[in-house]
Amino acid sequence: MTAARRRPWPAVAAAFAATLALTSSAVASPATAEPPRTFADNWTKSAVVPIAAGVTHTTWTETTADKRDAGRLLQIVEIDPSTAPVTLESAFGSADGLPELVTDQLKASAYTTRHPHAGVNGGLFRADDPNGNATHTGVAVTDGVLHSSSCWGGGEGTAGAVIQYGVPYITKLLTTVTLTTGRGETYTLDDINRNPGRARGCQRDADDIKITGSLFSDLDEIVLFTEDYAAPLPKPGSDSYKLPVGQDDTGYEVVIDAAGAVVDSHEGRGLVPVTDPEKFPAGHRVLQGIGKGAEWMRTHLALDDRVTVSQKLTDTTLDRDIRLDSSVDVVGSFHHLLSNGRKNSVPHSCNGEALGNDGKTMICTDSRTAIGTTTAGRSVLITLTGKSIEDGDYVDGFATLLDAEPLGLVDALNLDGGGSTTLVTHTAGTTTTHTPATDGPAPNHVYRKVADTVFTGHGGYGLTAR
Repeated sequence: MTAARRRPWPAVAAAFAATLALTSSAVASPATAEPPRTFADNWTKSAVVPIAAGVTHTTWTETTADKRDAGRLLQIVEIDPSTAPVTLESAFGSADGLPELVTDQLKASAYTTRHPHAGVNGGLFRADDPNGNATHTGVAVTDGVLHSSSCWGGGEGTAGAVIQYGVPYITKLLTTVTLTTGRGETYTLDDINRNPGRARGCQRDADDIKITGSLFSDLDEIVLFTEDYAAPLPKPGSDSYKLPVGQDDTGYEVVIDAAGAVVDSHEGRGLVPVTDPEKFPAGHRVLQGIGKGAEWMRTHLALDDRVTVSQKLTDTTLDRDIRLDSSVDVVGSFHHLLSNGRKNSVPHSCNGEALGNDGKTMICTDSRTAIGTTTAGRSVLITLTGKSIEDGDYVDGFATLLDAEPLGLVDALNLDGGGSTTLVTHTAGTTTTHTPATDGPAPNHVYRKVADTVFTGHGGYGLTAR
């Protein structure tokens, strides 16, 4: 087309406006679409409630309950260690191998020194063992000690929050645990604090084979049990997901003392009285092996042998190792909801769906829990629930909700949700649970026992005065 034939934009606009004017009397003007509602339109902020110096609790109430019978509650505990000596940590309560209520875990978490001000349930876990034992799904660290290996994630690990010096750093994490004999022989351990042979929730290494859903199996494993597992060790046939007859290896068991000496070795599993302090002194650990793992232990670990167990935590996002010392805690997850102030791509997943009150739209009722940071550099603990029932959102819906400017969030990691979601505060001598009990069949809902908790309490990290 030549320049002489090209019609200038003002003329096009004028002609289009004239056409609209000529036809407006014959055709009704289309209705103006309403602008989409914003977070500020849908949620009302309560007054900020002080819990302790440096710790506050804020509740946002949903005013427009789209397809729900009532608005939901978004609760945020904000921790500012720059204004008061407060800490942020994770803890598992009295025993890593046993699930407990968040309130009980907070009481067991160095209560006389830390005096927890507020806490929520922690990382993903499974507690369907017939003995009632809890198994972390993915990496878990308390005071620098690994209590569960990471998910494999194709060799890149999966999401987790490294909690150190009062701030959570969210990234992809991969663990490596290596057993080395005094002769220099090595074996890469398969996991920590779970029944050898089957991994629930995720694949732990490349050798794990998917059985069904989120259940994986490996018939040649060595699993380490830490001294604070403090629950009866698993025995052959004790798992809810039993292996076929003849494949549930009775295995081999070795006890290592605090100095790394092999003090007991025997056929079978679950024979060590780990809950008896006199028979299982502080610092002792147990190795359970099956298949080729058991055979390696029989031929490489004899009484009085010396062994070392090394643990490595790798931040695969930045390709660096994170030193594990007593200042480091980690809670594991799958879904990094927000990073650098932007919503990440996370799945439209949910374990509990129900028909909305419009009679045709499905809504997710999973309550949600998250940990994150704000633009002001403060740490936050977050829950999303109904007022008296479980009523949360899909994982991607939760991420969208948190990606709201008034909340000022930079990073957020999804923690265990559903019936696990619990928010507890302790102030002026009174403990209050701010989330509804939603676990178990209605109407007798209870609070769920969980594997670990994330809490803020007395602490401080020696911030330099300026």
